[in-house]
Amino acid sequence: MEIHDRKINKNIQSTYSRGNWAMFYLATFLFMGNLFAAIAIFPAYSLAIGSSAFQAGLQSTAFALAAVLLRFFLGPLLDKQGPKPLMLIGIFTFATAPLLIILSPTYSMLLAMRIYQALGLAVVLPGISTLVAGMAPAARIGTYLGTTRIFFNLGLLAGPSVAFTLIENIGYNSWFVVSAITSAIALAALATVKTPPVPSIAELTSGSLNQIKKAFKVKAIYPIIGGIAVYSFTYSAVISFAAVHIDTSSYKGEAPLFFVVLGLAGIAACLGAGALSDHFGRRQVGWPMLAILGTGAALFYFLPLWPALLIICAIILGIGMQGTSLVLTAWLIDVSEPSLRATTISIQENTIDIFFALGALSFGMAAGGPGLGTAFLVAGVLTVFLIVPLNKASVVLSRQ
Repeated sequence: MEIHDRKINKNIQSTYSRGNWAMFYLATFLFMGNLFAAIAIFPAYSLAIGSSAFQAGLQSTAFALAAVLLRFFLGPLLDKQGPKPLMLIGIFTFATAPLLIILSPTYSMLLAMRIYQALGLAVVLPGISTLVAGMAPAARIGTYLGTTRIFFNLGLLAGPSVAFTLIENIGYNSWFVVSAITSAIALAALATVKTPPVPSIAELTSGSLNQIKKAFKVKAIYPIIGGIAVYSFTYSAVISFAAVHIDTSSYKGEAPLFFVVLGLAGIAACLGAGALSDHFGRRQVGWPMLAILGTGAALFYFLPLWPALLIICAIILGIGMQGTSLVLTAWLIDVSEPSLRATTISIQENTIDIFFALGALSFGMAAGGPGLGTAFLVAGVLTVFLIVPLNKASVVLSRQ
């Protein structure tokens, strides 16, 4: 018994080592780079091989929808078996899909591979947060989650830019080969990562639906999920329509600058927000971060009146988006049971996907109606306003 306990303690300590975290961060960066690149290039690739504009959008919709559906089953499975095995399978789909597309450059193959890759989207993102929660010291989950999110942002900055550079100079197949190789490296890196043992209680939990019901019985998650829904709607508006609003506000050609500043501000937020929430508390930092996001969105309305707002909004929105996402995720991990972490994070990821789609749809309709400026103002004010009931609910439920 003592020998067994010593082995477990040794395994737990090894998860804290710098080398272990380095391999984990390498796998995270390479996967996220490939994920963001795939999201960016596949609509254009779909058109390049002769599909219609509708089909180009359909492959992205199929990718997101398949991931949402798969998470309902696979989220609980991540808790029961531990995240790493399914994450390896998920990264494997990104390593093999590009090669299969090279072999058969048709739309039917592209659509099939996007659904195939949805397995990776479904398990790797919730798996990353779940592993961080298990690998990090309990009092510093926010700090380690913030460091991990830096590699999300670096993947966003590097993945699409490298992909488009290769495609413009050599062609799509060059990127597919690079994507397969870098995904294989991510797979090998994650395979070496030592992870904590799965809590024994998870082995007693049967059935995905039962896992989801148990996760929802923890009432403290409700206001946090509500905050994530509000965040996702506003985040979607910024990511999907900021460039259009900037161009129509007499700042044509300035969108790349906006997104660079947005990304750099997001990295700064990852460095600070997690550590601040570890020290002061999730509620005390999470809701102010959401208020910052709402303020940045509302200020977008005034962009045509003051040129400096382009950079100011990028900084405010970058901090608000990344800070909110990071702290609310850490908070969700705190209140969820250890045996239900991946299930709860999967609920979060599905909430993000659903409200991201609703945000894009709503702002697309607003573009043809009252205008994007008004839509940003309404979304920003509504975001700030909803913090009041969400905060009140989080206080009440934390006492139960």
